Amino acid sequence: MKRSWVEVSLTKLQHNHSVIRQLIPSQTEVIAVVKADAYGHGMAKIASRLWSCGVRSFGVADVREGVELRRVLPDVEITVFGGCDPGSEEVFVSSDLTAAVFDDRTLPTDLKVQVKIDTGMGRLGVPWERAEEMIGQYPGLITGVYSTFSSSDLSREATHKQLLRFNEITSKLGIRRHISNSAGLQYSEAHLDAVRPGLALYGIALCPALAALRPVLRWKARILTINELPAGATIGYGRNFTTNRPGRIGVLPVGYADGYRRLLSNCGRVMTASGLAPVVGNVSMDLTTIDLTDLQEVRAGDDVILLDDDPGSELSAVQLAASLGTIPYEILTLIGPRVERVYLEN
Repeated sequence: MKRSWVEVSLTKLQHNHSVIRQLIPSQTEVIAVVKADAYGHGMAKIASRLWSCGVRSFGVADVREGVELRRVLPDVEITVFGGCDPGSEEVFVSSDLTAAVFDDRTLPTDLKVQVKIDTGMGRLGVPWERAEEMIGQYPGLITGVYSTFSSSDLSREATHKQLLRFNEITSKLGIRRHISNSAGLQYSEAHLDAVRPGLALYGIALCPALAALRPVLRWKARILTINELPAGATIGYGRNFTTNRPGRIGVLPVGYADGYRRLLSNCGRVMTASGLAPVVGNVSMDLTTIDLTDLQEVRAGDDVILLDDDPGSELSAVQLAASLGTIPYEILTLIGPRVERVYLEN
């Protein structure tokens, strides 16, 4: 019996890919970002469905993810955005992985590379002023040049400044160029030869232009048991919640080891079939307690929703992230490997 699981809609994933394709020119390629286990959704299933939608280029974070994805999809382009660490060159070549290059390195002549240019992120990337010089060091090996927007969901001015720098350096190179991330999809002038959607594929809309996206994932847990407690009882580690009346306390088999944040202690809520139930006491490693006193119809064995696929819900990834002072990326990617992934065709 499942205790905590996520339901991943492959149909909604396909819908989101279609929305993105409608936003970009027909000749512009989609490079699907499936790093971090496809943002918690399960890389193998997600990449396979995107392949069936026509995607032939994928991005991952490191060589381990690249090798894992190559086992699933033998004939696609896989770019490792974290670069080729010294000593892993043979694995890159044998697995036909493309390495991001962002510093001065001597690389094997049979290693495919994409040169990353720093146009304003201040992180990885060749400084844009030196990019032409760097690109010249890899004749015949380069399959693309790219950069990353730092704030395409926040600042039009900063985004345009980065795009101008990127175009100044790369527009005459005759090499595939890409800079747009998910929020960058709202800027048609940034679509270039390819776009790199990540969060947008999973249905999180970072701007009004992406309002048609549909969240792909819903996280559920099954109530393990319900305890009848008297007034004055304390709950959980730290004893920081005390009942002020006789109550019904449900126990969920999910905790911070699964990615259900400890910050939700005494402030989170979950959705039952009869309404919202507050989280009471501290979220522990494997268990979370909820107050069911006002929801008498709820029974042990019932399912509750921890993370909703309704974008208007207070339990959506966007709203939950806002309540915790973080971003949807963190909410999704922290869902741990012991949470079962269930794939749906709806």
